[in-house]
Amino acid sequence: MFIDLVSLFNVTISPHFNLTNYGEKLTESLPVFDLLADELARPPNLNEQMMLEVADERIAGDVDLVCLTCPFPGNLMGALVIGNWLAAHRPGARRALGGGFPSTELRDLGDPRMFDSVDYVALDDGELPLPQLLARMQGDLDAPLSKTFERVDGKVVVHPAATGCAAPRFGDLPAPDYDGLAMQRYVSLLYRRNHVSRLQSEGPSLKITAAHGCSWKKCTFCDITLPYISEFDPMSARELADQMDAMHAQTGLFGFHFTDEAAPPSLMVALSLELLRRGRSYRCWGNIRYDSYFTPDRCRLLGAGGMVAVTGGIEVGSDEVLTKIAKGITVPQVIKVLQAFKEARILTHAYSMYGFPGESRQDTINSLEILRQMAAADILQSGFFHVFSLTAHAPVAKKPELYGIRIKASQFKGFANDTLQYETVVGEPPSITVYNALQAAIEAYARGEDLERDILSWFKPGDVPRPTNGPDLVSRVMREPHPGAIKGEARLCWLGGVPQWSRGLLSVGTEYGEVHSQQAPKRLAEQLARCHPSQWEKGPPKLSTFEDTTWVEPFRARGLILI
Repeated sequence: MFIDLVSLFNVTISPHFNLTNYGEKLTESLPVFDLLADELARPPNLNEQMMLEVADERIAGDVDLVCLTCPFPGNLMGALVIGNWLAAHRPGARRALGGGFPSTELRDLGDPRMFDSVDYVALDDGELPLPQLLARMQGDLDAPLSKTFERVDGKVVVHPAATGCAAPRFGDLPAPDYDGLAMQRYVSLLYRRNHVSRLQSEGPSLKITAAHGCSWKKCTFCDITLPYISEFDPMSARELADQMDAMHAQTGLFGFHFTDEAAPPSLMVALSLELLRRGRSYRCWGNIRYDSYFTPDRCRLLGAGGMVAVTGGIEVGSDEVLTKIAKGITVPQVIKVLQAFKEARILTHAYSMYGFPGESRQDTINSLEILRQMAAADILQSGFFHVFSLTAHAPVAKKPELYGIRIKASQFKGFANDTLQYETVVGEPPSITVYNALQAAIEAYARGEDLERDILSWFKPGDVPRPTNGPDLVSRVMREPHPGAIKGEARLCWLGGVPQWSRGLLSVGTEYGEVHSQQAPKRLAEQLARCHPSQWEKGPPKLSTFEDTTWVEPFRARGLILI
């Protein structure tokens, strides 16, 4: 039904309308501003008029500065429409545009027409540029500007990072503020049979970030040369838990979405310990790396701390190609980590990539076969294929000859400059028919369908060879030991209820709520209680602090974990 409504709105209201973006195709790596300029010159359509009515109601007449955030291409058109409206109806307001889209696509901005709709374009984090802009507006004409574009005498001027100016530490920033947003009025429109997709799209989740940047920052397809990836700055577990508490107190909501590029594994473990210590019952999900740090016990801890699902990039089921990507994972490692999350009752989603330079059709079909086996083993509940995109800020673009590709002549003329066109010199170029087959197959696998279907039947004859990695690869790896290991001294954490002891009988609620009773000395109840989060003074106790550890192993299956 919703697809039919979108189609109707496309015809009757605007061809740019979508449920999750607006005018996205107009701004996807558009090298020239002409198309956007033409769109902005026409009168607002019905959809835009409704948006501007809300802007008129919400934006005060005496406002000094309006900040327009633009995380994705599908947000730019709406932001510029509002910017034009502000010029006419709030002429005293300055307009600043920032967010992920300008910080990646507009780093070489040179078309002055952009500044008919905004006064400033700020790159990277706004915590430094915005106070500088405010200082300028308050009369300090000598205040420096950092990573900010503006138009001066008809020409675009860029202010690089000001010497001696540093953005505040990420952990010192306040919690995201939801004041004024009636979260309970948001309607869930995107129904999916896929459980992970439903989790992502149905119902409101409070957005929070555990760490600025990426702790890995090595993947060769990624924008690792840009600050939003390269400048890694994590919060502490206590700071992060404080922010979650503040957001919950403000909104009454208990669901959190970690928006990190990849949430740091050790921080997620430390956060779970802190939330358990505080007795919180939040629900959260987010993107991670399928790192072997996630042992079965640590995954159990994440589940107890409220983690219900994780998403992460598997990219390709070939250790050779993963090495070229510098992903830092192997196929067997991913299988064991997915298995650990499954055993902890945490849903998993895999981002896969098709067409990375050097990937052969054999790699492609082997990757799909591994995903099929993962889905059949129920260690993977969801997945999606992306086509490799060459971006200007990724290592592949810096040295394309190492990856067997040639970058085509640039079409850049002053506007967006991120996605690059290239041609394959060595190896097989991507095929749209192969990609469509991959996507159809992974969507079926995520629904639990066609898991026994001949894998070649998804493709046109001759498009791909038969898999060579064996029909039992995943099941064999699942029987092997987990590759992760505890570095340093192990600590003990009891995930069940506080132990109760009376007249020689020990009673405890286990990890998943069952009640267990046994005859035991009081000392055993005291030892187990020391491992319960409510009893910690300085975190979980070390294994070495117990003189006798023979009691540990019998409780492992019931909720006593080593971390």
